[in-house]
Amino acid sequence: MEAKIAIIVDDMIVSGGTIARTVKACHERGASRIFAAASHGLFVGDAETILAVPALERVVITNSVAPFRIPGGAVREKLEVLDAAPLFAEAIKRIHCDGSIVDLLAIQGS
Repeated sequence: MEAKIAIIVDDMIVSGGTIARTVKACHERGASRIFAAASHGLFVGDAETILAVPALERVVITNSVAPFRIPGGAVREKLEVLDAAPLFAEAIKRIHCDGSIVDLLAIQGS
């Protein structure tokens, strides 16, 4: 049987409950590797504990909200923070120079 990889995408991670439930469902259905991605990582309440599930390999967020609520530990080690500033800068530039925001979202190279 071929390995299954699950990529969970959400707009934001607040407490981590939705991501944790989805990780569990993916794992139960045979996913061997599970990743999560969100635009905003708020990480409130018990997010650190909730997201510490071993099946979740990596969490990718942007720095639109700094992940200051996640101290060092299991979740922090899984966390990858991407810089959103270049995307925002390009969007602002396009707005002021009559460029296309839609083109900014298009998949390049296809």
